[in-house]
Amino acid sequence: MKSIRVKEIIEQLDATLYGSEDASFDQVVIDTRKVSEGSLFIGIKGERVDGNGLYQEAFDKGASVCIVEDVDVTDVPPGKAVLKVKSTHRGILDLAFLYRQKLKVKVIGITGSTGKTSTKDILHGMLSKKYRVFKTSGNYNNELGLPLMILSLDDDYDYAVLEMGMSAPLEIHNLARVARPDYAIITNIGLSHIEHLGSQENILKAKMEIADFFDKDALLVLNGDDAYLSSIGPKSYKVLYGGLKNGSFVAKNLQLGEEEISFSVNKGKERLTINVAGKHNVQNAILCYIMAKELGLRDEDLAEVSVEKSAMRMDLIKHPHLTVINDCYNASPDSMKAALAYLMSFQGRKVAVLGTMKELGQEEKRSHESLANHAKTLDLSQVIFIGAYGALMASNYGEGAVYFETVEEAKEALKRVLKKGDTVLIKASRSMAFEGLLKELERLGGV
Repeated sequence: MKSIRVKEIIEQLDATLYGSEDASFDQVVIDTRKVSEGSLFIGIKGERVDGNGLYQEAFDKGASVCIVEDVDVTDVPPGKAVLKVKSTHRGILDLAFLYRQKLKVKVIGITGSTGKTSTKDILHGMLSKKYRVFKTSGNYNNELGLPLMILSLDDDYDYAVLEMGMSAPLEIHNLARVARPDYAIITNIGLSHIEHLGSQENILKAKMEIADFFDKDALLVLNGDDAYLSSIGPKSYKVLYGGLKNGSFVAKNLQLGEEEISFSVNKGKERLTINVAGKHNVQNAILCYIMAKELGLRDEDLAEVSVEKSAMRMDLIKHPHLTVINDCYNASPDSMKAALAYLMSFQGRKVAVLGTMKELGQEEKRSHESLANHAKTLDLSQVIFIGAYGALMASNYGEGAVYFETVEEAKEALKRVLKKGDTVLIKASRSMAFEGLLKELERLGGV
């Protein structure tokens, strides 16, 4: 991050200054455990801890500047500063907005109901063939995480691939105001967050907010196979479509391996091979291909793409006696079907351990019933359902299914149902914490 002096931001943040206006910082954190010499610490009120009361601790650890709200400010160390604002949540967005204006880096925004992280990772792998590329770390894609990503950038990068998530209207608008993407990809419009938005039409409107600050030179890449995105008409900026069936760029001659995908585009002879798995990632990759080509990469540059994959997204873990597909970072109806399709590509016995899909609102019950009915059409050796809808899904699935309310209870079942050579998929929404199954699967796998 470029160094910033307090006097450059006081007025823009509408802040009250305590201490030195010449204090500066070159790193921004919201966790006192991450404070280092010269940091700016921003106090955020969370569910468990109110960081606003920790500014003295931040100073003790080396912070040079703190931004707080709703606290009495006393004893600011010499040469350091506290900025008191009305809202630190708004303050971090405004600070990132100001900093973004200093940067020359081009920003590519990624959003969609599913596939955001995989698409981000694939695009990063493609563009890194030619450029210096930054990508969002972990799940830093909301109104706290995205500003932190922007505030960690500098002009050493050519492009920044920033993931943008949301659960309500105007959230992506607020992120786009700060990030000012020059380009964007929308992967699909599914049911995720329908609890808060009411309909897929409203989800489409919310996702399209990523283009709210586009100029005439911007580019939006859309999934041509998605019924909602394919309805988007001409814009003042460039819009391109890609897919498995529809669009100006269509993936052809698919080859799906356990740990990679390969395909050609349109009638081209050149093939792309990428170290990610699953047919759904071909859909993600064709969108990335369009963006990469528009930004100057050639087909020969993209023949072999190495992707730094984010954790718990279709991780293939091979133990001596078991193969585990760890896709438990999150779940939606579409991503559940994609994960099951990947599981079905393996030989031998196949076991699915499936949990609750959250934030589906009135669609929740129907979506879980539909998932069980879909799983029933597959050649699965065993299905274990866990969570609030476990009994319902097991009832819909019928013979070959068991259910448990908690992950801990399910661990005992794994010992009984798993056999040497099984391939096991584990998938659920983030709050189910399915990673708690990994140690038991490791033990049963003979590690």
